[in-house]
Amino acid sequence: MDVSVVIAVKNEEVHVESAVTSVVEQVGLTFEVIVVDDGSTDRTSEILSALAGRHAHLRVVRNPKAGKCSAFNHGISLATGRFVCIFAGDDIMPAGSLAARFAKVKDYPVDEPVVGLCKLVTMSEVKRFDGHLVPRKPGVGALSGVSPLMSQQVLHKIFPVPEMLPNEDTWMELAVLHYPGWTVVHSDIVGCAWRVHQGNSINMMSAFPEYNRKITIRLRAYGLFLAQHGADLRPAGRSELQAKVQCEEQRVKGSVIGVLRSPVGWVDRLRALSITNGFMYGVRRRLYGLLSGW
Repeated sequence: MDVSVVIAVKNEEVHVESAVTSVVEQVGLTFEVIVVDDGSTDRTSEILSALAGRHAHLRVVRNPKAGKCSAFNHGISLATGRFVCIFAGDDIMPAGSLAARFAKVKDYPVDEPVVGLCKLVTMSEVKRFDGHLVPRKPGVGALSGVSPLMSQQVLHKIFPVPEMLPNEDTWMELAVLHYPGWTVVHSDIVGCAWRVHQGNSINMMSAFPEYNRKITIRLRAYGLFLAQHGADLRPAGRSELQAKVQCEEQRVKGSVIGVLRSPVGWVDRLRALSITNGFMYGVRRRLYGLLSGW
C-alpha cells in the first residue's frame, strides 16, 4: 500500500460527498481512504455509507472518543500505507495530485523519516479569500495539516496529537519545522483546494474576539510540544520553540511592544502582531489577498 489518506469529519453533509469523492477517485498509486466520523448528527454518516458501498478502498469508521484530534489519532492508528496524509471533509483534492505527491517521496529508503510538502489553494464564495496559492514562493510547500505526506517513521513521532488541542495543524507544523533528522521534500504540487467558509473550525471570516479565543487555544501547542519533545530537539530548535512560546505569551496579553521585542524571526513576529488586537486583525483581514501565502 503506497498511501493512506485519513479524513476526519463531523456534520459535513454539504461538502463531504465532493470532498471524499475527490480523494477516492485519485489514480496512479495504491491507496486506502479512512474516514473517521466524529459523531455526526446530520446526514454525513448516510452519505459516507453510500460512498463506501461504491468504493472498496474506502473505509468508514466511528470515532470511539470525541474531538477532531482524537478522530485523526484513531484514523492514523488504522492506516497501513507506507506514507500517510490527512485531509478534511470539506476540501477538494485535485485530480492526480496524490500520485504526483507520492512520486516525490517514493524513492527514499523505507527506513528514512520523510515528509513531503505540497501547496494549497484557497476557494471561497467571498472574493478576497478565494484563489490564493499558499505558499506563493516557488519550490516551497505548505505547513498546513493537510499538506504533509508522512512516512511511518515521521508519523509515529507526530501522532497521537494531544487530544486537549482543538486541531492538529499547529502540532504538525512544529514537528516538521523543529524535529531533527527528518528529510523534508518541498514541491509545487497543489494537493488541496482549501474551502474557506463559516463551517471551518477557524478562519479570518470570524470577528476578532472569536478568532482570538480559538487561536489562543490552538497555540497552546507551542508549550505542549516543547514539554513533550523538547529533549529530542537540537539546542537551536529548542531555543526557537522557546522563543515562540515567549512571543505567544506577549500576544495573548495584547502587547504589541512585547511581540515586537520577542526573539522570533520577522515572519513569526509579523504573524503574531497581525492577531494581537482587533485593530491589527482588521488590517490583516483587509490585506488578506496581499498577505496570504507568505
